[in-house]
Amino acid sequence: MGEKPITANEMGRRGGTARAKRYSRAQIQTWGKLGGRPQKLEKAAVSKLRQLLRQKVPKGEIAERLGISTRTVTRYVGKMSRNVR
Repeated sequence: MGEKPITANEMGRRGGTARAKRYSRAQIQTWGKLGGRPQKLEKAAVSKLRQLLRQKVPKGEIAERLGISTRTVTRYVGKMSRNVR
């Protein structure tokens, strides 16, 4: 009989090995830092969010004004509080 078919997991490992041989570790690390999901809000919208929070505007109203969900507002509030410490 023929060879056993290659699994997706093994295929990924082989691709990683080939990539590691072709590029330097620094290049691969740089690409990793460029990845990820894009931010929901641009810098101008984040500054507007901060301004509205300082004015004690409710999260629901902030979300409505910026066209985002209240959950997104809550996430940004959490990020801001972690960065302050």
